[in-house]
Amino acid sequence: MQELVNELESTAGKKNVYRVVKQMTKCRQDVVGVNCVKDANGKVLVENHQVKEEWRKTVIQILRAEINTKAVVNTAITRT
Repeated sequence: MQELVNELESTAGKKNVYRVVKQMTKCRQDVVGVNCVKDANGKVLVENHQVKEEWRKTVIQILRAEINTKAVVNTAITRT
């Protein structure tokens, strides 16, 4: 055990620890800036125009669902 402590306290041991920690941190980082999305069929789209089109479809679908929800709520309120 003392041998391990002595090794970690040495300059080479400290460098190894920092290298291992840096490597572990790098492995756990999220990928940022990747422009891809899955379509309704689960296919990964990476082309810029395909990604934009899929986002457009998704936003329209969300807006329609929200409008329908508001219409149902308004109808329920007016009936009471």
